[in-house]
Amino acid sequence: MFAGESRKQKVLFVVADALALLVAFATALSLHDPHGTMAARLRIAGPGLVSLSVTGIALLWILVFRACNLYGMRGGGFKEFLGIVKGCSTAFLLTLGGDFLVHVQVSRITTVTAFALSIPLVAAGRALTRACIRNFYSNPNIATPLVVVGFNSVAHYLCDQIREQLTQYDLLGFVDDNSRGRQFSGLPVLGEIDSLPALAKRHPGLEVAIALPNAPVEVQERVVRLCEEAHVRWRMVPWLLRSPGGTVKVEILGVVPLIGTCGSNLDGLNFAIKRSFDLATSSLLLVFLSPILALTALAVRFFDGAPILFRQVRVGIRGKPFEMLKFRTMRVASGDAQHRQYVEKWIRTDGAAAEHNGANVYKLTDDNRITALGRILRRFSLDELPQIINVVRGDMSLIGPRPALPYETELYESWHHRRLEVVPGITGLWQISGRNHLSFDDMVRLDVQYMENWSFASDLRILARTLPVLLKGGGM
Repeated sequence: MFAGESRKQKVLFVVADALALLVAFATALSLHDPHGTMAARLRIAGPGLVSLSVTGIALLWILVFRACNLYGMRGGGFKEFLGIVKGCSTAFLLTLGGDFLVHVQVSRITTVTAFALSIPLVAAGRALTRACIRNFYSNPNIATPLVVVGFNSVAHYLCDQIREQLTQYDLLGFVDDNSRGRQFSGLPVLGEIDSLPALAKRHPGLEVAIALPNAPVEVQERVVRLCEEAHVRWRMVPWLLRSPGGTVKVEILGVVPLIGTCGSNLDGLNFAIKRSFDLATSSLLLVFLSPILALTALAVRFFDGAPILFRQVRVGIRGKPFEMLKFRTMRVASGDAQHRQYVEKWIRTDGAAAEHNGANVYKLTDDNRITALGRILRRFSLDELPQIINVVRGDMSLIGPRPALPYETELYESWHHRRLEVVPGITGLWQISGRNHLSFDDMVRLDVQYMENWSFASDLRILARTLPVLLKGGGM
């Protein structure tokens, strides 16, 4: 229904962005090359080298745009404009760095002018592309009438998503047996399910989205039968959508559709890429942060005595236990009963503990077991630094779900165990998305979302967003 059109739209936006960037650089060159110096250099370089350079620069900018998720948000608005500013700024700095490394003599005024022009031109190009797509879809021969069967939260969500996307679908409303006279976002309930054949006659080319995941099988079969008899194309939201544990994936084996939850994207070559990055980065961090590690260790020893490190058993990938390292921030021989009670309340009450206690799941801010030095270390997450050793060992990753406590996993529902399918991390998506303000279920959903949609660019984005949080003294 949407995947094919979405891919085509991405291609159109890539072409529009590339053309806008080409116009920006060409305009900048014409404005700040009065003596034809750059033009002469380009002629000497030859068309082959010039074409290769232009293609390389354009590819760099497009890849940066993709990393900024500009091809995942094509609906326009302020959020997209901020993404354009961020993408153009990042690509501009990378281009300057590349010019410096390869010793390319390019006018700085020309480059800055091209950057200044790139933002409005890319925004204008996208707006024009979007207008053309919408105009194309509004053509009576292209626009497709759509009715949603069902009037429930899933049907409403589906309606909102269709409206947010650039699609050829003209939403007419809903049909439902028990909601006559009601409406959602200006879309009315057009009638009962049995009215589908009449609607198909009234609206040639009608398509149906069946959003009845909680309905009995007999009701869903009845809707499908009505659609088939009226020669109406239909799609169905599967009952599996009721499962909170991640997204649903459909695969075709021969002619048999197989529906199930998405697996982790952190396997095979992706796992090797992530592990290589973790090992290289953590090794460099140990070298560069060694003075801070040494000073922190001395401070703990001087103010709080031995031991310097706090060793705690955590649950790693596939439930494998490991010993996580931290600088000690609590008094020696402190029990874990208080934290056990907090964790149980946090999981069972779906985040009420976090809302009222002003804490996050792993650190209680109003804990009398914490030393004075420990509060400072926790505020700036200095106590977490020894976990870099865990990353070097392979027990942890720089980015990933926070490692679970053994007594925490005893409280898990079945779908919560999905967060144990990948290597746990020092920081992750949930830490930068609300931290202690998220419920436990929301945290798990973010962990599942992270592993299902993992990319190297997403890890870099999380790392970049983690640093400001640490500098503000928010802890991790």
